[in-house]
Amino acid sequence: MELDIISYHDLLNPTHLTALQYLEAALLQKGIVGIRHIPEFESKTRAYIEAARHFSHLEDKIKQQYSPNRDVGETEGYELGAEWFKNQEGAWQIDDKKASYYAFVPDHARNKWPHEVDLKTPFLELGELIFNTGKLLLNAMGLNESVGLAHEALTGYGRMLHYHKESDVTNANPYWCGAHFDHGVFTGLMPAYYFRDGNEVDEPEEAGLYIKPTEGQEFEKINATDKSILLFQVGEFGQLISNDRIRATKHLVKKAKGGIERFTFALFYSAQDDVLIKPHSILTKDTRYAHHQLEDGSITYGKWQQASYERYRAKTPQ
Repeated sequence: MELDIISYHDLLNPTHLTALQYLEAALLQKGIVGIRHIPEFESKTRAYIEAARHFSHLEDKIKQQYSPNRDVGETEGYELGAEWFKNQEGAWQIDDKKASYYAFVPDHARNKWPHEVDLKTPFLELGELIFNTGKLLLNAMGLNESVGLAHEALTGYGRMLHYHKESDVTNANPYWCGAHFDHGVFTGLMPAYYFRDGNEVDEPEEAGLYIKPTEGQEFEKINATDKSILLFQVGEFGQLISNDRIRATKHLVKKAKGGIERFTFALFYSAQDDVLIKPHSILTKDTRYAHHQLEDGSITYGKWQQASYERYRAKTPQ
């Protein structure tokens, strides 16, 4: 699938109707859009990739010192194989090769940062650039105060993603990340970088980000080889608050063969926990909504988010 792309400069000019119509069409028909000409974007991604690789190749016992304590509600820090999604047969399958490092953007007292490498500086600089660019997109789509989504109250949640290399032995799970929707409002995603034996390589033909177009039935690979283009896709709360005007983007990541690892960064947009909506969306039929709605049929973002965490947090097999 070819990526629809608009210029960052068009987002700064809200009267540029052609660009905004192009944006709406991309998100409505495909569920994903690219933004080019973002100042300093590629240099910030390169700095981030260097730090992410440095941290990811530390010894496991060092990285695990920065793991969140889920029992007390922490989510910030390092995790490996912590999520599961249903495969095509309907069975839950753990993303066993996916490592993450979570932190709030901008910086927050709850964030924990490694001492062995300066992950903090490039993580936050890249995260804030994506966060601010995405707000321009949200505003262009009308996902703002007009629907009860105050941008000054949005939270950015950054995620370093390191997809570990797969051995040449066939693995039962062909995906680095199983098929799913992001549960939040919106997601910014930098293009992925691939490495074999420490050397950067092109994205393998079989690997990468695949999405199911809004009106489509099959997953299609996104052509995202241009490292200067920032990607955005829609989350489920964005679909809820827009009453299905814009649909959440179902996506997955296929593994590469031949000892190749993959690095990228995602920035999730979250509403405040107490944001209350009463939408007319097909997602109100989801059990996460049905089991956490108030008596009048409304739901808070906090309840939606917690239900989503509980659904997709990998469980220990019984």
